Amino acid sequence: MTDLGDLPLAIPGDMLKEGWGVVRERPWHLAGVFASSIDAEALAEKLGPTYTVKYGEHDVGSPDFVSKTTNA
Repeated sequence: MTDLGDLPLAIPGDMLKEGWGVVRERPWHLAGVFASSIDAEALAEKLGPTYTVKYGEHDVGSPDFVSKTTNA
């Protein structure tokens, strides 16, 4: 049997390069990346008030996420 203890657990949307990220700033935690802001908001609500939803770019397979600013 293979020992998977050293492998990071995949997050929801781990293969998305861009989308709605659910993040906690301090300490940094990327909880997931979603194509839908509704799905991202649902996870952020479950995780609590320290998590926010931002749109941005995700490095596939990593915890790196860079939010994009939008002109509203």
